[in-house]
Amino acid sequence: MSEPLPRTVAEGLLKGVFDVLDAMLSLSFSYSIEEPAPLDAAAMEAIIGQTPVMFRARVQTGGGVALFLTAEDAAWMAARAVGNQPVKKAALDADDIAALREVAESCLGGGLAHLMETLNQNIVPPESVSVETLDPSSTAEAVASFEGIVTGARFSFSTNGVEGYGVIAFSMKLTGAGENARHSPVAAEISKEEMQDILSGLEEEEEPATAPNAAAEPVRRELPPNLDMVLDIRMVATARLGRIEMPIGEILSLGPGSIIQVGRLVDEPVELLVNDKLIARGDVVVVDEKFGLRITEIVSTKERIESLH
Repeated sequence: MSEPLPRTVAEGLLKGVFDVLDAMLSLSFSYSIEEPAPLDAAAMEAIIGQTPVMFRARVQTGGGVALFLTAEDAAWMAARAVGNQPVKKAALDADDIAALREVAESCLGGGLAHLMETLNQNIVPPESVSVETLDPSSTAEAVASFEGIVTGARFSFSTNGVEGYGVIAFSMKLTGAGENARHSPVAAEISKEEMQDILSGLEEEEEPATAPNAAAEPVRRELPPNLDMVLDIRMVATARLGRIEMPIGEILSLGPGSIIQVGRLVDEPVELLVNDKLIARGDVVVVDEKFGLRITEIVSTKERIESLH
């Protein structure tokens, strides 16, 4: 199978991002995306000048992804995330940044999960997720953080009377591309001034084909005798992100926008319980605009049945 096209990667990432935003902000977003293009330092400087707020994440297997937004759009998202009335802002404050970190982790995680599902690859959770407000002097550092040639695509969105725009940027390494990628120059260069409105670059990359990880054959196990007699019985299945104990006073003080730390790291799996018995662990994914659980670890059939007593 050939290496995925940049358009496929950009669309896969954005679909997951907006699926998560729909759920987090209780809104329905519509969006459109322009054709992706390689980004050099000049193009990145133009992007930072227009959309200085960056959600950035690195991927364990290599590469990175970032979402660039205007300060006004980012402040609007921060207010919606904590249940406040959005107000126009020219710059973000500390509370905005704190709220946006939660948004960034969910959005970029959802974008990567949807992309890997689309490419039939193993889902790799993002790491080193950060929210930063950049200026043109940060261009070199921003480019270097992607670990390779950067590709980007401008997008616009609208929801509930609000319109905005941004840029999704990524390195093709996050799809499994190797280090020995081949690159061929484009026919003509586009000036920095033209990059203020459209994304372009000085190179167009062509990378070697890689085959996706072969899907593992499911392990077939023989069921105990007479088990088919109880297969139709319904049981309650619960996905548990974490568990903490809280004083009554703290519980009574909870309200819209409150953040509870559940004592679980970002890359730790979510637990699946049946009748309050742990039977599996997995990663959160977004399927058809709804959250789901992709099983990554499961106990044996015998152990699962014994745990339900």
